[in-house]
Amino acid sequence: MNDIVWLTMRRMRTPLVVMILVYSLSVVGMVLIPGQDADGNAFRLSFLDATYFVAIMATTIGFGEIPLTFSDAQRLYVYLILFPNVVAWLYSIGTIISLLVDPQFRAVMARARFSRRVRRMRSDFYVVCGFGNTGRMIVKGLLKRGISAAVLEQQQAIIHSMALDEDFAHLPALAGDVTDRRLLDMAGLGEQTPHCIGVIAITSDDHANLTVAITSKLLRPKLPVLARAETRRVVDNMASFGTDLTVDPYTIFAERFHLALISPVKYLVQDWLISVPGTNLRTAMDPPDGRWILCGVGRFGSRMAVKLEEAKVPFTVIDVHPERVAQRPGSVLGRGTEAKTLREADVGTAVGIIAGTGDDVDNLSIIMTALELNPKLFVVARQENPLNDQLFEASGADLLARRSLIVARRILAVATTPLLPIFNDHLVNQDESFAQRLKHRLESVLGGYSPSLWTVHLSGQWANSIRAAAQERAPIQLRHLTTNARTPEGEELPCICLLLERGSLRLFLPNGDEKLHEGDHLLFAGRGSARQEMLFALQEPTVLVSLATGRPQPRGAIMRGLARKRAS
Repeated sequence: MNDIVWLTMRRMRTPLVVMILVYSLSVVGMVLIPGQDADGNAFRLSFLDATYFVAIMATTIGFGEIPLTFSDAQRLYVYLILFPNVVAWLYSIGTIISLLVDPQFRAVMARARFSRRVRRMRSDFYVVCGFGNTGRMIVKGLLKRGISAAVLEQQQAIIHSMALDEDFAHLPALAGDVTDRRLLDMAGLGEQTPHCIGVIAITSDDHANLTVAITSKLLRPKLPVLARAETRRVVDNMASFGTDLTVDPYTIFAERFHLALISPVKYLVQDWLISVPGTNLRTAMDPPDGRWILCGVGRFGSRMAVKLEEAKVPFTVIDVHPERVAQRPGSVLGRGTEAKTLREADVGTAVGIIAGTGDDVDNLSIIMTALELNPKLFVVARQENPLNDQLFEASGADLLARRSLIVARRILAVATTPLLPIFNDHLVNQDESFAQRLKHRLESVLGGYSPSLWTVHLSGQWANSIRAAAQERAPIQLRHLTTNARTPEGEELPCICLLLERGSLRLFLPNGDEKLHEGDHLLFAGRGSARQEMLFALQEPTVLVSLATGRPQPRGAIMRGLARKRAS
């Protein structure tokens, strides 16, 4: 607001001075110059009459309310002051119009409006820096889970597009430098915004994301910061000062690819857990054993090469840079888009190919050329531009590395279900029997569709059932929470508990007999209907107590009080 006042006064200073001088001289002159009434007596206009007359004259409204007919001297003076007053008014109005359309003033107004909307937010929200394809997916995922967002974006055109999208039009959004501390303050890092629960930095600029992470940790150290970084230097830098999550999409995909090579079942289960809820469950993917061809050893390809080596999978490198080829004996210098180069790499005997260059067109060309030479190839492709989704899906690629999707999935998992990364890390370290058992359990409850994931924290109002059950000396068990209390048979809800966290204790796939305690964190996977029924049971303390005791419990505070009184 101070910026608005200062800018307005600076721009309007000269017009105001001109108007005040012209208006004052006009009013004083009309008061001092005498006139005559109908009887020939001298009269002078009062300051009120003179002020009123000058006002209607300068605004060209008219002269219908002058008290008496003017004398010749008064008419001559009116003639002299008429044009200066009209010009002064027009000059002031023009200055006001130019101020309203001035980009600097509009920017200041936009900042003030953005800050006001952020301060008025009364629900939990994340500050999202960057609203490209990744940011759009993340914000949409947050909104589906009841979490709002305040958006900072570099490009004004993207902010304008948000205003035209009914999904995002209600969100506070501002175009500007996301590294500007003042904008971050406005967006939620200031102490006057207690509902801000974290910062997500996902611009396409690693340095900008690093700056946002540093600023956030300095201003609000306790807020979680989730950031994207695509270079090892920035990843290490962010980790050094406590960034809560640093997402390197190429490293994540390489790790997922490695998991698909050594344990397709674990890969499949992980894929189910991070997929969009309600989509069809993907079938098992089993990359073939044998030699692979890796086209491009840049940021993406180098990470894939490391994972191929860890899986002890033989591979041949194709690259246009001689120094990269020289580092790997048996590599081929050239472009994977050319049939000659692919034949030199012996594509006919390869079982798979990785199109890992930084250009989508080149990667599509590699896929088409390679499949023409060897239709049995298992194809892994890197995709940079989301607008090319249909092209890559039609290309015949078996596995796609979509940067935006990888980042969005990982950040959403941590932001909305922080226990999921913990469970996924545990899954990777387990044997195949654990993965097979989990796969069968998920299949039995999901009905062919990807699961919804939700977290239950047994604290506050969600722990009322635990306290009520303690009074009845009937501890609530996990199976009570996963029972549909609205069915007479007490059917089991279509969900499974993946993880129970109690302080430093973590129980993975806990059994139904596990006793629940106040403060427990639980991660569930299942159908959306199961989540609704579970929340219903948690909102009404008597529901779970009835299941735990086997006796119907009175509902409502009054009925429960009367029941306790009768029991005593």
